[in-house]
Amino acid sequence: MAKMKNDLKREIFRELCQHKEELKNDVEFVQRIINERLAYIPHKKLYKFRSCSINSFKTLEESCIWMSPASSFDDLFDNTINIDLVQNSREIKSWVYNSFPVFCFDLAKSFCESNGEDVPYNHNDFLEYIDTCLDNNGSPIIDRERNFIESRVAHDDADRMNEIFSLLKELREKFAANEEQMVDSISNAINDARTYMRDATLVYCMTENYDNPTLWERYANKYTGFCIEYYFGDFLKKEFEDYKNLCFLFPMSYCKKKPYFDMVPFIDNTCRRTIYKEENACRDLDLDVELNMQLHYKNKEYEFEHEWRFSINNKSNNKQYFPYINAIYVGKDIKPGNLNRLCSIARKLGVPIYKQIPNKANNGFEYIKILL
Repeated sequence: MAKMKNDLKREIFRELCQHKEELKNDVEFVQRIINERLAYIPHKKLYKFRSCSINSFKTLEESCIWMSPASSFDDLFDNTINIDLVQNSREIKSWVYNSFPVFCFDLAKSFCESNGEDVPYNHNDFLEYIDTCLDNNGSPIIDRERNFIESRVAHDDADRMNEIFSLLKELREKFAANEEQMVDSISNAINDARTYMRDATLVYCMTENYDNPTLWERYANKYTGFCIEYYFGDFLKKEFEDYKNLCFLFPMSYCKKKPYFDMVPFIDNTCRRTIYKEENACRDLDLDVELNMQLHYKNKEYEFEHEWRFSINNKSNNKQYFPYINAIYVGKDIKPGNLNRLCSIARKLGVPIYKQIPNKANNGFEYIKILL
């Protein structure tokens, strides 16, 4: 079966980001998205390995899953944004020097006007001021600066010339003094954002294959646990509210080095939303797509897991109804009491149980149906 390539994944994320409202109640749209996704899931089945515990049995019996924040994962780089802080520091500093003063001017102008103070300059005036009145070091050329101000002040405001000149100088000095601090603050905020993403997302990890010895050892407590088979081929038999979130089921992409995420457009976009109230800018499509891509990259050493990830926003809604249980596989070393408990749950759910045993050649496993 063909794997979902990154270009296609980007297209899918783009469509989901463009049609967020349709995902809430457009049945036909959601069904199309899910059916397209299922074409990349082998046999439309995914698997989850579990150890035997009270909570594992309880969620299984209720046809539920428990979704954990990515911050609970062993991989410290899982579900994070990959940022080159050295490179981004240079780019952020350039952005601060070139763009931040403009934002500050517009914010100050808006504040003054909201308080009844007329400011005789606009955004283009300020850009022209930077181009014509400052030297290569950003220091004002006094004569040019005064000529610039005089050309834009109304005749009856001429007596305010010195006041305007002093105010401009004071503002410029304050901005210059804060630029370095702003660079450091933004860099720190970016670093915090990397870890924030691990808490902001709830994740349920599944795999394409139940017959994987490493997964049995690692996630099923060394063959003493069990594996749940989920089948999504009949999702249309479920209620819309129960299956619509399957739109957020994606395979992980494995790479030797996760691509870097450029934070500068993200910062610029946030400032525009805050200062200019540009609501359309608050959810830049390209940024949203790349953020989603970042959260679905994983180091190549994990490629053996063939992981699919079901993700939702963390709203303390860890427990989710997940009515797709199709079978249960138990490890070769499961304890009799735990096997009996799983058999009781399987009867209630109406699904078969398969027991793992070494094959005759003793070089792998086979799975024997022991219930239904």
